[in-house]
Amino acid sequence: MTMQTHTPPGRTMRARRTRLAIRTIAAACVLGGLSACLGLDVTDPNGLGISTVFNNPANTEAALIGSWKAYTEVSRSTCPTLPMAVWGNEITTTSITYIDYSVEPRIPINNRDNVNCATRGAYWTPFESIAGAREAFQGIRANSLKFGTVSATTPNGADTPSRVIFAKFIIAVNTLRHGLYFDQAFITDTLTAGSETGSNLSPYPQVLAAARAQLRDVIAEARAANAFTWPTTFVNGRPITRDELIRICYAYLVKADVYAPRNPADRAAVDWAAVLARLDSAITRDFGHQADPAIAGTASTYINNSFAQNTVRISNRLLGPADTSGQYQLWLSKPIADRTAFTITTPDRRIHGATNSTAGTRFTRLTSTMGSATNGPYLTSSYRSTRYLNTAADSGNRAFILQISLDEMKFIRAEALWRLGRGTEAAAIINPTRIAANLKPVDVNGPPAGRDCVPKKADGSCGTLFDAIQYEKRIELYPYNGDVTWFDARGWGLMVKGTPFHMPVSGRELISQGIPYYTFGGEGLPGGAP
Repeated sequence: MTMQTHTPPGRTMRARRTRLAIRTIAAACVLGGLSACLGLDVTDPNGLGISTVFNNPANTEAALIGSWKAYTEVSRSTCPTLPMAVWGNEITTTSITYIDYSVEPRIPINNRDNVNCATRGAYWTPFESIAGAREAFQGIRANSLKFGTVSATTPNGADTPSRVIFAKFIIAVNTLRHGLYFDQAFITDTLTAGSETGSNLSPYPQVLAAARAQLRDVIAEARAANAFTWPTTFVNGRPITRDELIRICYAYLVKADVYAPRNPADRAAVDWAAVLARLDSAITRDFGHQADPAIAGTASTYINNSFAQNTVRISNRLLGPADTSGQYQLWLSKPIADRTAFTITTPDRRIHGATNSTAGTRFTRLTSTMGSATNGPYLTSSYRSTRYLNTAADSGNRAFILQISLDEMKFIRAEALWRLGRGTEAAAIINPTRIAANLKPVDVNGPPAGRDCVPKKADGSCGTLFDAIQYEKRIELYPYNGDVTWFDARGWGLMVKGTPFHMPVSGRELISQGIPYYTFGGEGLPGGAP
């Protein structure tokens, strides 16, 4: 496909950019409890701009906080996490609202749909996040704002460098998100003027290259700055130090390399030695924020969807490799019209207890029929997740919402070791969770052969060590981030034929800017898994 270029109308896009920034500040002020922002005057939108909105530290910090919440909104919201979780074979749905994403044979994304659940929020919300961060950055510079103690040794404010770095960090991770999700996007930075999206669409390899450069810039600036700690209000409930930020950026660089490939050949061609080396500089504790019912923009509907039991349940393809009875292979072999929910037999205690009728530690079997099953019996499942089921204590409204977890980095390390021919070390990484789940340990050859081999391949044969790494990552992480399971599914070749391996630029953008319409997905059509 030929990449499109255009120059957005400056006045219209500048106005939209300012509205996005104002909305970001207002959300942070009103919902985040920042009393210092209550005097913000937004009665004259035509007079708003850098000099009037970002003319004091309180407004500027509010914009940064709102921008970070906008970044996490994409991974917290039903849209686009539900389509991604379906595409990554984590969940299945019979809901008429979302069935377009789960139906088989797969159909193209309806990129003309005004409320499109896949591309709309995933495309626009990162630009909203970028707009707030960029305006805050420009406000700090243009208005000579000072944060923290002003002294002879810190004449510009002791905390000013960390606020500038936070703005750059937000822009970098949003750029990375666009590069991982879409076939093309606009590349933006702290100085982009005229619109929040720049002027030219760039193919995703260029977007990813820009994101890597931005992350490296954040690392360099953080190293050059005096030690700092971001307040807990920035990433709710989690103070982030300068040194931890550097490790977080390295973890994002790992994700950029590992998840960029759209197919197994490109995933295999990743510089895994470089990934392994970079992992040593990555996070040493989970990175995320604390959900709090009293603080808007912190809860995760992705987590709440993970334990749904009516029209959303666990995909048979997530749990099926654990089956030792042949039921999963039988299900796969049937025509779609003949597939229905089935019961798994497995020694994996995360799925079942001692018998098929008892609950596992992570999943449980339901005897009730899945709601709206008539929309497609082949989409039905007998299982739900129980990891975050206790809504009084640890649901998506109260859980610690992960952005990057130590477990994710651990499983990436296991894959890197396997790719580099160091199978014994890779096996040692995944064996603790296998053994805890009542599975036999693996070695360089994979699980021990036999009836109780887990995981099994689609043909019923015992899986390899790499199959076990994939299975363990998928089971242990769920529910983590819907995009990670989609990235892995496309890179490992696990997607259902015709599933989109990346998304098109939002149809709303295409229509409003006069760019020829296109989309992805569907059997035998562009952008769909072979």
